[in-house]
Order: sequence, then structure tokens, then C-alpha cells
Amino acid sequence: MALEKTRDITTRTPPDSHAPAPGSVTLRSILLGVAVSTASSLWVNHIEYVVHASRQLTGSQFPFGVLMVYLTVVLLLNPLCRLFSARGALSSQEMLVVLACGLVGGTIPSVGLTGYLLGAIAAPYYFATPENQWADYFHPHIPEWLAPRNTDGVLTYLFEGLPPGAAIPWSAWAVPLTCWMALVTALLMASVCMAVILRKQWVESERLTYPILRPVMDLTARSERFAFPRLFWIGFSVAFGILSWNMISYFVPGFPEIPNIRWGPWIRFERYFPGIWTRVNMFIISFAYFANIDVLFSFWFFDLLFILRSGILNRLGFNASSWAHASPEFAWLPLGAFVALAFWSLWIARHHLKAVFRKAWRNEGTLDESEEMMGYRTALLGLALSVAFVVFYLWRTGMGFGVACLFTLATLALYIGVARVVADVGLVFVCAPVGAQGLVTYAVGSQNLSASSLTALAFSNGLYSYGKGLFMPAVSHVARIADACPRPDRRRMLAAVFLAYAATAAATIAYTLYLGYTNGAYNFNDYPFNEYSQYGFSSALAQMKNPAPPDTARLFLFGIGAATMSLLTFLKYRFAWWPLHPVGFALSDAATYMRYGAFSVFLAWAIKFLILRIGGATLYRTYQPFFLGILTGYTFGVTVSILVDTVWFPGAGHSIHGY
Repeated sequence: MALEKTRDITTRTPPDSHAPAPGSVTLRSILLGVAVSTASSLWVNHIEYVVHASRQLTGSQFPFGVLMVYLTVVLLLNPLCRLFSARGALSSQEMLVVLACGLVGGTIPSVGLTGYLLGAIAAPYYFATPENQWADYFHPHIPEWLAPRNTDGVLTYLFEGLPPGAAIPWSAWAVPLTCWMALVTALLMASVCMAVILRKQWVESERLTYPILRPVMDLTARSERFAFPRLFWIGFSVAFGILSWNMISYFVPGFPEIPNIRWGPWIRFERYFPGIWTRVNMFIISFAYFANIDVLFSFWFFDLLFILRSGILNRLGFNASSWAHASPEFAWLPLGAFVALAFWSLWIARHHLKAVFRKAWRNEGTLDESEEMMGYRTALLGLALSVAFVVFYLWRTGMGFGVACLFTLATLALYIGVARVVADVGLVFVCAPVGAQGLVTYAVGSQNLSASSLTALAFSNGLYSYGKGLFMPAVSHVARIADACPRPDRRRMLAAVFLAYAATAAATIAYTLYLGYTNGAYNFNDYPFNEYSQYGFSSALAQMKNPAPPDTARLFLFGIGAATMSLLTFLKYRFAWWPLHPVGFALSDAATYMRYGAFSVFLAWAIKFLILRIGGATLYRTYQPFFLGILTGYTFGVTVSILVDTVWFPGAGHSIHGY
């Protein structure tokens, strides 16, 4: 049964809106999906590392780099192809295969995977100095196969550029990257298996709406019959016009811009209280319009409570928050909520999970596994083997066996929590408040962790993915997209996704290393690669030098967060009239990443509330094309801005997209 018994009627997808067509997973759709996934990832790297235009193109749960390329194909190239040859154009179902490949591949570049991973691999040897003592504390505990050494300047040249005539030392990276990508592939496989096991529970029993898919799938279906009414073009003109107007200031400094679009001032009530970021983010608003109105209300309501609570506690002498987000200690409050959400999701799915086990091992029960991308026995076996490999890998890196088990459990719990939130709430910027490294370190206590365990945990920051759950949210949405395919095609969908992952990962890593050795990675000016890569090791070093017992204050806050989340979940589950969605509590003070969007979520809620109050679900559906137009106009506006930066402002681009 769903977390909430009264789901917003406006978020339900009509049963025939995405009817399957025969042969939807074709060879050409797979090849185009791989091409879109790879091309968008390479373009994101070029934009962020060379052009220095909009950052955070992979920061959202719907990667913006993929959205730019996908909408270009769906709304421009495919319709043009249909004009010349109807048979040559892809159907809307084939385009969904492309979308599935892009969602998974879009998690790889920059803040998705490669920025953190390559930075973490390179950090312990390149940034080691006599002053920071990294060589003394870390180097004895790093296996030869885990990270490249700075022999012959391999890492120096990565960050500072090769001397003239020198060749890129690809061989130095071969073994470490092969080993790390084996771990990443195991995490992808574990995520796919969990998504397959939970799909029927989330889609059919709990009826999660996957709101961030709905506008893009709607645009895909409309493109086939070119069903774009006047409201769509009005929304497109508003968004594209605003961004185009603001682009004039690129060439005419001082030209008046429409305010609060690229940037927005923080409004602060009093110095002890966190502020409100007043940027109007059209990207967030266009997706949030399709979300459950209870979720939108709960998110900004709990954010307001966070501001009041933090201000009072700060005034009383507690370090509850900074000017923008919760303090590291109080971030354990939403962390407890996230973990409680993950385990609650598994608890309410217990009957389904029991049926999955019966179907897998005894072939009993009524579950129809032909609806899935893989059989239940394969999914359970794949999950078990993947988890076993992850634990073994971490143990071989130097982590204690019990620590490796706890870290893996924490990682998967956070993955499930983030994926569950994204599938339910329709917010495109969602992240966990604390990573698995911090959870394990402070829960166990650094005094109970060996130096090799702390070193291995420092490397684990390479899998952080900005707390976005790495592949789990993407593959959960891929499982939902597969519902639009004929049953025989769904397993080919899975093959297409793995092929896109392999091609995109190989191309993105190779291009990132090429840019590093060619231009110098320091010139990327990229937070995860240049700065955050050091954070894990700096934290581990502080814990080695000052070992501490388990942090009881953080654990206490964790317990309060979990208990509060459980109470809110019970109230929402038990009483249909209860107005607060528990997910709002988990997200309200999770990170700056979430707080930056609170004002835009409030605007989306206010717009949707007024529309529903005036005209009900009918008026809500009438205005859906307007917000599809906003999303499309915003996407093409950002794309044009990036092209302008590429031609006229290379290396000094303008950031107009982000959280």
C-alpha cells in the first residue's frame, strides 16, 4: 500500500497514454541511445571543463546535458526526418529507448561519477606534501592496483598539463581504472537488480507516479503527432524569451537583465536564521508542476520550519546551521529520515519481496516476471553476487570486513532512499544529506577504525555522486520506461542500457584524461575534481590524528530524524486528512543542494494550488502544455547560451543553469 492513501488526482498517468507498440527496442533505437548518451556526456565535459559555461549539467536527477540532446533529437531532428521519410523516423516508443540509455549514461560525467572518481584516485599522491603528511599516513595503506603513482610525473602532468611533445601515459591508468570500473559496474548491477525487484511494488502497489518522467514522455508522445497547442508556444516563448533577453548582457555589459533568473539574492530575516534563495528556477518549476501538490507544500513548509528551528537553536548557542544549510551535525537529522524511508519502503514491500523469493526459488505464486527486464531469480542472484563483490573489493582495498559490510549496507540504503524519493516527489534536485563514508565513520567511531579502513573510506568519496544515489534513481526510472515496451522487448532494453553505460563510461573517462593532460586539470576549475577529491583524505587524516568514539550527538539526531520520519509516515499512512507528506521532512534541510530550490518549489505549489482551486483537475490538465513549453523553452535557451559561450566566450562562459 502506498505511503499516502489519497494521491493527487492530477499526477495519475492515463492508462493509454503510453501504449506499447510492437518492436519498440530496435537496433537503430539502441544505437541512437548509445550515441545520445555518449555525445551528451562528452559535451557536458567540454562545457564544464573547457567552455566553463553552465555547471551542474549532471547535478539533477534528470541530467540536463541529456535533456538538451534528447529534446533536440525528439523535437527537431526526428520530425525533420519524418518529413522526408516516415519509415526513417523513430516512433515515440523507440525514442523512449533512447531516453532510458540517456538517463543512465547521464549519471557518468562530472559530478555524476567521473569528476569524483578520477579526482579521488589521483588525490592521495598528487596532493601529498611534507606539510600535510599524506605520504606518511596514507601511502603505506594504498594497494598498487588502487591508484596510479606519480611516477615520471603521471599525476603532475594530469593537473598541470603535459610538456610539449610528451605522450599521454594511458598505461598508468589502465589497472586502477579497470579495478574501479569493476566496482562501479557491480554497483550498477546491484541497482538494476533492486529496481527490477521493487518495480511492481512501486508502480502497481504503491502507485508511485515518477513525476520527472511525465513531462519528457509527454513531449515524446506529442512530437509524433506534433500536438503542441497555443499554450505550449506561449510557455516556450516566455522561457526562451527571458533567457534570450538576458543574453544581450553578454555582449553589452550593464544591459538590464530580468532579475532572479541567473542568480537570486538571499533573503535573511535575522543573522541567526538561514536565508531563502530567491532565484526563480524555471527548470525546477516546470517539473514540479507535475508533482503531487502535497509534496510541494510539505517541502517548502518543512523548509520554513528548518529556518525557524535553526535560528532558535543558533541563538541558544547550538551550531544548528550556517546561513544556507544545516550544520554537519544537524545534517544527521534528515539522514535518519532518509534511512528510515529506505527501510520503511522495504517493510511495506515485505509481502511483495516474499512473493519474489517464492517465485524465484520455487516458481510459486501469481507474480508475472515476464513484465520485468530480467527474471526474479536472475535479479536476486545478481544482487547477491554484486553485493558480495562490492564487500570483497572494499575488503581488498584495506577496509575491515565488518566495516565493508556496514559501508555497503549504508550505500545501498541511501541509494534506495534517494530513488524512492525521486520516484514519488517529482523534484529534480534530490540528494542524501550525508554520504556513506561519514555515516560509517561517525557511527562506528574513528578510534575503532584502522588506518587502512580510514584510507579506503577516503577513496570511497569517488562514488559519492553528489549524494544523488549514483545509478539507482536512473535505473528505477528505466524500469518504469520499460513498461511502455512490449514484454519481449524489455530485456533488450536492459541490454541497451548496459551498452550505453559501457560506451559512455569509456568515452567520458578517456576524454576527461585527455583534457587533463592537454589543458591541465587545474584549469577545469571543477569542484569535485580539484577540491572535493581532497576532502575525503583531509577528513580521514583528521580522524587518524584525533581518534574519537562514536559521535553520540549525531547518533542522537539520527534517531530523532528516524523517529520523526516514522511518525510522519504513520500519520500520512493512517489518516487520509493528514496534510504533511513525510518526504518533505527528509528533504527540507538535507543540503544546500535542496535548499536552493525551496523558493521555486513554493512558486510551483502556489501556481498549482490556484489552478486546482479555480478549475480543478480539468484546468490543471489544460495548462500542462504551458509548463511543457516552459521546460522546452528553458532547455533550448540554455543550449543557445552554451553555443554562444562556445563561439564567443570560450573559457569564460556564463552559468545560467543550476540548482
